[in-house]
Formats: sequence, C-alpha cells, structure tokens
Amino acid sequence: MIYKSSNSTRDGVFQLVGMVHHIGDIDFGHYTAECCNPVNGKWYFFNDSSVSSSVVDKYLESSSPYLLFYSRV
Repeated sequence: MIYKSSNSTRDGVFQLVGMVHHIGDIDFGHYTAECCNPVNGKWYFFNDSSVSSSVVDKYLESSSPYLLFYSRV
C-alpha cells in the first residue's frame, strides 16, 4: 500500500512495510506482527513461532493495528 503525504515543508510518498498488532487490554495481551517481504512484495503474519501468508487489507479495515511502519519510496 502506498500513501502520499503532502504538506508545505516536505512532500513524500510512503509505502506501508510493517504492522504490529496488540490483542488484549493495557495490563495483559499478546503481540503479533505483519511485514512485507521486500523481495517478493508478499505480506506475512508472525505469531510467536509461526509464520503464514497474510492479506494486509483486512487488518487495515479493523482497529487491530497498534503500530504502523512506513518506508519512504
């Protein structure tokens, strides 16, 4: 996913490259992550010791992402 940022001091185009998800409350919970492989452009879901393919759009439509990581294109 690519986003364009525009403001008076710096214009830029950014690509979403990773997300961290938190499930639970502030005192207790579980973290998972999703990252885009820069070689093949596919997204992967990381949960403890397991890795699986992912579709990033379904998480962006929910309130699940806790942190978003972008790279300037």
